[in-house]
Formats: sequence, C-alpha cells, structure tokens
Amino acid sequence: MDEATLRDVTKKTAAMLFHTVKGGAGYDLWKRFDKELARELSMFFAGKLYSRGVISQTQRELCAVAALTVLNRSDELRAHIHAALNVGAARREVSEVIMQQVTYGGMPVVVEALKIYAEVLKERGEPFPAEG
Repeated sequence: MDEATLRDVTKKTAAMLFHTVKGGAGYDLWKRFDKELARELSMFFAGKLYSRGVISQTQRELCAVAALTVLNRSDELRAHIHAALNVGAARREVSEVIMQQVTYGGMPVVVEALKIYAEVLKERGEPFPAEG
C-alpha cells in the first residue's frame, strides 16, 4: 500500500472507530510527546492492524473489549466500547463480552468494566441493554 493510501485508510478507520470518543483515543496525547512516532503508531494501528479484513470490525472490537476488561485498562476500554458500538456491536453483545470475562479476570474487573460501559452509554444517550 502506498503512503497516500495508507494515510487515507488510517484516517477513515480511526474516524469510523473513535469519532464518538470525547478527547480522542490517544493520538492527540501521543503527538504532544513525539509527532513523528504518533503518526507512525496511528498508521500502524488504524491503517494496518485495525483495517485488516480477516475478521469483521465488530469482532475485532469485541475482542478488544474482552482483552481490555481483563487487563483493567479503563481509558482504552472506554475508547474500544465506543468503537464496538460505532461498528455495529449490539449493546447486549458488549455487556455479554464483559460479563464473560469473570472467568478470566474475576468479578472486580468485570464490575469496573461495567461501570465504564455505563458511563459510555450515558455519554451516548443510549439505554442499558436490559432497559431498551
């Protein structure tokens, strides 16, 4: 893929995934430390990794939600819950993926992830899965 195409794919993928994330998904912070490295990281993640066609964007984001729940990475989890919803994951699918992580990370990380999910739903003006 040439540089211009990679830039275009990067911008489109990042916008599709993270357009609803207030404050962005990290790129603006990265740029404050190293603009060139931030650009390279963004082009790798959004332009290459997140745009691969092997699995769907919905599957990819549900995987991210699962992993970030178990790792207890709240800021990244918030961004990827937004992304999962932005690419068509059902609210109930997101909550189920989080709940399933009790086996791997325990109830404390599931409770924390559900709190973050509740905040995301509030930000988006969407109901809880069992309420709407």
